[in-house]
Amino acid sequence: MAIMVEQEEKQTNWTFVIGSIVFVGILFAGLYYLFFKSPGTIEGIVVSGSQQQIVTIANTKFDYKPVLDQLGVYSNNFSAPIPPTSLGRPNPFQAQ
Repeated sequence: MAIMVEQEEKQTNWTFVIGSIVFVGILFAGLYYLFFKSPGTIEGIVVSGSQQQIVTIANTKFDYKPVLDQLGVYSNNFSAPIPPTSLGRPNPFQAQ
């Protein structure tokens, strides 16, 4: 005598499948819009005002030529030669 046991087929939850596809679609559409369609949007969200000022200051080009020309007027040699001094014995390993 043979007993046949059949497993019940699981029902597919179509609401979950369709909801997941819609969620993934909305997620990809949002990421595409933020990063590719208008990348300035994400920059406005992430970068604060003080960070934008830092970028502006970092990109500023300074003209140092007039400053160096003004320093040339004051570049006199104010240092005097330092006289050589004798410190200690000429050969510290020599006995006295």
